[in-house]
Amino acid sequence: MMQLMDAPMAGFGGRGQIVQASFSVIVPAYNASNVIGRCLQSLLNQQGQTAFEIIVIDDCSADDTIAKAEEIAHGHNNVSVVRLDSNGGPGIARNAGVLRAKGEWICFVDADDVVENNFLEMLQASVEDLTDILAFNSSLYDAETGNSLKASIREDLARVAGAGRLADYLQDRVDRSVIFHVFRRRFLLDNNIMFRGGLHEDVDYMFHALMRARSVKSLDRQIYRKLDTQGSIVNSLSTRHVDGFFDALDAMHALVADTPMWPDLKNPFLTGIINVTASRLLRLLPGKVVKLEDASKILSTLHGRVVRSMKLAEIAYPLPVPPSGFRTKYRITFDAFMNGMEKGDTTEDMLKVFAEIAPKLWSCYDLHHSILLGPGEVRTCCKRFTYEGELKGDVVLFGGNGKDFEFTYSDIKQAKDALFLEINRDNSDECRGCPFLKFEDWGRPLNQGVKYLSFEHHSLCNMRCTYCSETYFGGKKPAYDAGAFIDTLKDAKALENMEYIVWGGGEPTVEPRFDELLSKLAEGISNVKQRVITNATMYSQTLADLLRKDQAHIVTSIDAGNSKNFNEIRKYKHFERVFENLRRYAACSSRNVVIKYILLPENSSSDELRQYADLIVENGLTDCNFQISCDFKTDRVTDDQLVSIVELHHLLRVRGARLIFLDDLVWQRILTVTPDTLQLLKSKLEPSMLETAFEPAYPEGVVVWGIGGQAQIIRRKSQFFKTSKIAYFIDPRPEMIGQRLGGIEVRTPHSALSDDLPIMIGAVQSAPEIYDQIEALGIGPQRILQKVIL
Repeated sequence: MMQLMDAPMAGFGGRGQIVQASFSVIVPAYNASNVIGRCLQSLLNQQGQTAFEIIVIDDCSADDTIAKAEEIAHGHNNVSVVRLDSNGGPGIARNAGVLRAKGEWICFVDADDVVENNFLEMLQASVEDLTDILAFNSSLYDAETGNSLKASIREDLARVAGAGRLADYLQDRVDRSVIFHVFRRRFLLDNNIMFRGGLHEDVDYMFHALMRARSVKSLDRQIYRKLDTQGSIVNSLSTRHVDGFFDALDAMHALVADTPMWPDLKNPFLTGIINVTASRLLRLLPGKVVKLEDASKILSTLHGRVVRSMKLAEIAYPLPVPPSGFRTKYRITFDAFMNGMEKGDTTEDMLKVFAEIAPKLWSCYDLHHSILLGPGEVRTCCKRFTYEGELKGDVVLFGGNGKDFEFTYSDIKQAKDALFLEINRDNSDECRGCPFLKFEDWGRPLNQGVKYLSFEHHSLCNMRCTYCSETYFGGKKPAYDAGAFIDTLKDAKALENMEYIVWGGGEPTVEPRFDELLSKLAEGISNVKQRVITNATMYSQTLADLLRKDQAHIVTSIDAGNSKNFNEIRKYKHFERVFENLRRYAACSSRNVVIKYILLPENSSSDELRQYADLIVENGLTDCNFQISCDFKTDRVTDDQLVSIVELHHLLRVRGARLIFLDDLVWQRILTVTPDTLQLLKSKLEPSMLETAFEPAYPEGVVVWGIGGQAQIIRRKSQFFKTSKIAYFIDPRPEMIGQRLGGIEVRTPHSALSDDLPIMIGAVQSAPEIYDQIEALGIGPQRILQKVIL
């Protein structure tokens, strides 16, 4: 291999006088006649006093690139123009520039790009104590229109300067473009870091540089403008592109294969193969890039290079499924490709599969549609789950440092975009193992505005429930202005598709501005009920008025059958006051009141449950709705807890409760129900409940009203749906009508009028509203499944 030396290279001709400079800016050019002037002018327009030279390396252009460059150089003694004897590609041209350079620092600028006027000034100010490499940010513009396409290209600056940069680089988490970096010239020479010939030559060059660098720093300023040009290397695809990328992968492997680093880099290297392969496959789809060759030829070349690179790295196929069961979109695409090639699928068939995969990404309802305001922080979800023995969830977007802060709707969108990206790179520890993630065509987070808005923005509470935590009763006042945030939502028209508004966390009614904020939202979106999770120790007239207008509903936990146990569990003495306020709220609208019971070891005895059910009757609350839950800190519902759930459900039902449902915490923690499970439960229940507690099988079919996560969990885990057929689903949203879930059709609510099939409400938070919708259609309660479904 040719060695880089600090001396001019013989055989090159150039015009213009080379001067000593702090920076050497190398511009490789090939048939760049129409853009070279724009590029050089942006470099010559640099503000400040930074000394620099510009070296244009003409890669044997067939047009008048060199003439135009020389014309500009004629009036500037810091610009030189060199013409190569033969065309070798941009890497060979850059090598020639490095050999000729005299500056302390090397920058590479593509001939079809431009730099900002403060480009060199910002670099000069940032490299004073730099060791080897400085990474900087860039923006993306349309080359034809000049319109901005992306204000900031780089999201990897923390990674490129981090200790794990090589693993991140192999997994495509670090930008591979040399043009967004400045290098110490001495560092490049001492380590003989050179570009190879061919395409994508900067991929292994950057890896080599990052591998040898003693220190890498970053500058988060957009000082380079990447101009998106139709037909450029990055916007076209051929077998040469495939070979270029895999030449880079093999070169990177050669650099580390015999080093102590390789065992730690082998899996990231495999991820690199997967990502390069899948990204090329998805580019084969119509409208992505210019295809310079037939798709079948590209597929064949790609498969051959994958097999070769994996053999070199001693990686066997098929690949094992990751421990989490999660496969990135690229891994799904890669597996489909390898399986298709092995089976001999046609190019057309494989392209169809890739087209089905292409629009899909991993996300969840909350990430894409929800905003949850926590005490001193903003969250993207309120789901909790256990993964590898660790309780996870309640993912925080920002805040949490104990200081007051302000934010806007735009800030939340930006934070969600970043999390969305990390999830799909399998790089989000917070969301790894989450059962709510789905591989679907989501679009961007909040692209339809906010559908679920939760206010838990303080931890002021007059209870200290044993199952709760200081997160909710710690006495923290609001750390931000929730009212100002509501204004930013209204200004952005982000509330137009709102489905749920929830007030919870600390006790909402004790916050001084509660009534004001409640009214503020009600004025803007009167068609959406606000759900207030209140302990009902205080009575809000504003809330009562909204209940009466059908603009709100409340959820209150009781969790005890007598005042003594209530005090021990909820640390509040005025048990009777809670029931008094519930009676007042129910008088406004009983169907908008949900009474919740969280089953705990200390409140699950048969006597306690019976006392609670009797209290409901004594206080005239049977026309309300009843939610049965469990402690969120437990990882599973035991058989004994299931017995208590069935018992409580039965006690409330036989006393005439309007609606009873198990919430999502229960169903998430229930193991798959088997016939043995049901037999065990029945053996522990009172004999009087055996015939009347459980729903029988409906082999002729049931209607499931609701298609969300709750309905699907029940369908998957219950024994009921092993013996009962789903006739069809119901969903009121027009875009869902006619869709099929697991082969079962989704129909309109009015479809239920055409038959007499029993109806199961497959929802939690919206269960009371669904019950109302069923009633509004004139369907009697006898068609609604009222017994326990397990």
